[in-house]
This record gives sequence, C-alpha cells and structure tokens, in this order.
Amino acid sequence: MEHQNLSRVQARSGEPEQENVRAPEDQSDLRPRFKLIFFTVTALTVLALMLSVLLAVLGGDSEQVRAASEACSTTYKMGFGAIVGLIGGKVA
Repeated sequence: MEHQNLSRVQARSGEPEQENVRAPEDQSDLRPRFKLIFFTVTALTVLALMLSVLLAVLGGDSEQVRAASEACSTTYKMGFGAIVGLIGGKVA
C-alpha cells in the first residue's frame, strides 16, 4: 500500500504545477495595449515634428517661437527614441 502511495507522489512531483502565472508565449492581451501605446507615441512624434517645421517656416524671430520650436524639437527626438525602444523591446 505504501509503495502505491509513494509512486503516486512521485508521479505527481514529475508533473509541472499549474499556477496563475502567464507564460511569456501568451501575449495576446499585450498586443492591443502595445498597439495603442505605439500609435500614440508615433502620432505625438509626427505632430511635434510637423509643429517644429511649421514654427521654423512660419514663425517669427521672437524668443517665444524659439522656445516652442526647441520644445517641439526635443519632443520629436524623444519620440523617435521611444519608437526605437518600443520596437526593440517587442523584438527581444
């Protein structure tokens, strides 16, 4: 009798335990969130780039225009970095 119980315990210990931890292969719920973040960052980057170009072409020579142009320039540079980081993180 003890031998049967021992073999059951050994058989159970060889089986993987199922936990409520998501496997890395199952990322189906991550895709919509990733797409939302990626497209938001892309849209903000393109918007900042367009505003920077418009301010350079149509803006005057005032200090406020220079400050706004510099802010847009910094924003689209950070946006490009974020896009590269998101793509690199998704590939890895």
